Amino acid sequence: MEPECLLMDRISNLPSSLVQTILTLMPIRDAFRTSILSRNWRHRCVNLPKLEFDDRLLSIYSQLSIKCKVVHAIYTVLLLHRGPVLEFSLCVSQLPSCCEIDQIIMHLANNTTVEKFNLVIGLGHSAAYKLPSSFFSLKRLTHINLKNCVVQLQSTSFRFERLTSLCFHNVSITNKMLICFISCCPILKSLTLIGEEKHFVGSDQYSALVQLFQLLPLIEHLEMNCCPVKCFTSGVIPQSLPNKLVHLRALVLHGLSFGKEDELRFVLLLVTSSPNLKKIKMEMTYSSTEAISQTAMNLFDLQNYSNVKLDHLHDLEITNFSNMKPGMDFLKLILAKSFMLKKVRVVINNNISVNDEVKMLRDLLWNPCASAGAQIKVERA
Repeated sequence: MEPECLLMDRISNLPSSLVQTILTLMPIRDAFRTSILSRNWRHRCVNLPKLEFDDRLLSIYSQLSIKCKVVHAIYTVLLLHRGPVLEFSLCVSQLPSCCEIDQIIMHLANNTTVEKFNLVIGLGHSAAYKLPSSFFSLKRLTHINLKNCVVQLQSTSFRFERLTSLCFHNVSITNKMLICFISCCPILKSLTLIGEEKHFVGSDQYSALVQLFQLLPLIEHLEMNCCPVKCFTSGVIPQSLPNKLVHLRALVLHGLSFGKEDELRFVLLLVTSSPNLKKIKMEMTYSSTEAISQTAMNLFDLQNYSNVKLDHLHDLEITNFSNMKPGMDFLKLILAKSFMLKKVRVVINNNISVNDEVKMLRDLLWNPCASAGAQIKVERA
């Protein structure tokens, strides 16, 4: 018995900071179960700074409906919780009623210490969740991640002075509201916008695209797919931005087509306006029947980009690549302007014939590459 008692004492006498770290790394369900270990552990989980709720909680309440399971679990934890909440995460496949989630966010708004907020609603819910006005009272937020939500700004009086990371995934918002939202985040460094056409509503305004990037002077990581790109490129696309994106290090783009003039101009605008880029990752769309814009066919002329330098670009990855001329011209431009390029990975669409693949490789071999040490890898998906 003595060795067992000694082992129990070792667990019970761990430093509080270490115990808190251990509990934080555990699923919240298991963390609260530790309260039965001993009297010393009874209240250790009530001051966890990180609260994560997901579908794993549902296994506790097998006799209740899904809605009641989620609500009961969250309410129980919040009722027992003491101390600051630094991170809050709710990831569920089915959403309780909006009013109950509103109450949870209102409770968090009263706890002004929340720094990271993650709300991911699965596709099992019929309607997107509209954020309540109390959400904008979480003024200490540094990270926001929303999925399948609706953002409507009733006022622009809020400020997220500390927000550095913003991720909207299938979030319904107009480009005007998005610009207003970002204007209230002065130190934003990471922006992710992923969604379908129904989620982003734009207008034919030239200033929308320019204004968006004027509000991102400190941006380091930018990730977008084709739908928000279409939203902001519905008007005239400028050849250059008034202010360079000098802090942008990573550019990730999904679902764009080199055959569409607006999308191609958008890519060129970002790349040529970001002199300190280190990584470009692009996942293209491909259709053998897609008509290539004649303007896109003739858009590339290296003389027009004589002043462009990508002296810090190390990694380039393009997947679902095809043999269309604008795509090849873009790849040649990057190779010709990137003196520090180390890795190039091009994944060809499987519908491209072997003969076309050979022609592409031959074309790339004859094309000058500014970096003598670049490793160029071309493969099939």
